[in-house]
Amino acid sequence: MHIKKLSPLLANQIAAGEVVERPSSVVKELLENAVDAGATRIQLDIERGGTRLIRITDDGHGIEREELELALARHATSKIERTEDLKAIHTLGFRGEALASISSVARLTLSSKASNANDDATGWSAIAQGQDMAVDIQPRPMPVGTIVEVRDLFFNTPARQKFLRAERTEYVHIEETMKRVALASPQVAFTLKHNGKVTKRIPAALSEEQQKQRIGAIVSNSFLGQSLALDASVEHLRLWGWLSHPDFHQNSNMSQYVFVNGRAVRDRTLNHAIRQAYQELLPTGRVPAYVIYLELDAEKVDVNVHPTKHEVRFSDARQVHDFISRAVSDCLQPQNEVLQAEELSQVEEVQRAYIPQSQESEFRFRSRDEYYHPRLEAGVSIEQDSSISSAAPQARQQTGRERHFQSYAPKSYATRKPSKAGEAILVADRFLMQPKEKGLQVLDVRGFWLDYTAQLLRSEWQSGDVKQRPLLIPERLGIPVDTLSDEELSNWAKLGFDLNVTGPQSVALRKIPASILHVNIKQLTQDLLYTMAQEAATVNLEQLKNRLIQSLDDYWQAESEQAWSELLAPHNWQESSYCQRVSAEQLASWLALKQKSESQAE
Repeated sequence: MHIKKLSPLLANQIAAGEVVERPSSVVKELLENAVDAGATRIQLDIERGGTRLIRITDDGHGIEREELELALARHATSKIERTEDLKAIHTLGFRGEALASISSVARLTLSSKASNANDDATGWSAIAQGQDMAVDIQPRPMPVGTIVEVRDLFFNTPARQKFLRAERTEYVHIEETMKRVALASPQVAFTLKHNGKVTKRIPAALSEEQQKQRIGAIVSNSFLGQSLALDASVEHLRLWGWLSHPDFHQNSNMSQYVFVNGRAVRDRTLNHAIRQAYQELLPTGRVPAYVIYLELDAEKVDVNVHPTKHEVRFSDARQVHDFISRAVSDCLQPQNEVLQAEELSQVEEVQRAYIPQSQESEFRFRSRDEYYHPRLEAGVSIEQDSSISSAAPQARQQTGRERHFQSYAPKSYATRKPSKAGEAILVADRFLMQPKEKGLQVLDVRGFWLDYTAQLLRSEWQSGDVKQRPLLIPERLGIPVDTLSDEELSNWAKLGFDLNVTGPQSVALRKIPASILHVNIKQLTQDLLYTMAQEAATVNLEQLKNRLIQSLDDYWQAESEQAWSELLAPHNWQESSYCQRVSAEQLASWLALKQKSESQAE
């Protein structure tokens, strides 16, 4: 077979296969061109679902006569000039393929009058019939702006016509396309006519209240009435818009609109982040509705991914995903009330005000049980012998053990079974057990790591060189006073915590000591701020150090066995006092006690 160069018509028809899928694809490209031209009013006229006629009239800055023929050529655009422009695209269109592709599969007339033309000057029309790609230029009286008429779509490609749906179906797709462009461009007024009848009119929104009314008109008033306003920002990212309340959900993906720098997109990263924030709040099979806008530096997002421009790629997709998931989660969850200092009568009330829901029952148990001890919460103490001399201590330990075993009853005893002989397993998210001759070698991972963390922190504090790690998304914390004093902020900074006052009763936690791992750092910092705020005297640096070290155990967060293996590998943990040998007799006694506790619980 010989290699031949394709004719311009065939090349454009191939390109049209990517850009022009159905009438709504033509509408999308032409509406975006009108918005890029600075239009404030756009009228869309269609006939027979867009298959017979698509006419878009705008009042933008227009096209000069000398450039009309060039506008219909492939790879001709006014949006970009150099390769560097692709790194930061600020317009909706930029590829220079739309008009050429459309003119290759339809009868296209491009009429325009430039804004710099004289009032008495006439406009001009460029007519392309989609056959030999010849363009005929004719005068046409018209006001400043542009009119694009697309007639008889796919008239010269009958195979494509077979894939078109019913007139009503194509109209619905066109209406949805116009909705997306209207949501992305609130400053533009839109009018839609079908077969000569006005079917939708969307006025421009020049204020926040008008924009809300526009959202209600485009999406639905029921959505607007049940929606939550969202506005969050961090560094170069800003996310704002409206989210449906968890009680307001639907069974389809309709009414889900996401815009990146004013461009409607369908991105898996963004959709997954939103679903993740909603996943625990909605019934199975139900989905939320939302209209959200993501704004970021144009250099941080690549829109040159697909000819339809529906897909985007982010330079730091993980940061964008986590930011959106956190922002949506914070918006959906009821905000905790910020208490005043005089209202904080007990530390218990402060902790309850900010205690996570998953830990609330645990907190109530701690405050109610006078025999509570942190060692009993994590399981049976390995250090104690099976024989207990005193009846009272035995009852106390039994209480802790029973409560521990009851909490783990629905789960398996160990995290998983060892895949081979001699392999260590993690039990109760705390003890690392490894079979040894006629017994076990047991490491209290929690105790070992907390002790190691405390030693590392004190060493860094003493040297004055605290290694910090920034939080991907700054944590928002409440304070029960008007503001933190400079001395208090300085003390926190010396310990490696970067706290910035963001409001009368709020601070942002941006950096934490790098050595603090597996701790609920947000809850720990929040509770320490509230606990110290209720004290009359300012807590000095040494007191803050001690309280921080003592609090690490209360805000422990268990990790997976794989994480423990990676953390413990560099350490000689087998020589640690937290690593002990358990004989077969002790193990049998322990398991018997566990079985007895479970039977009593039943």
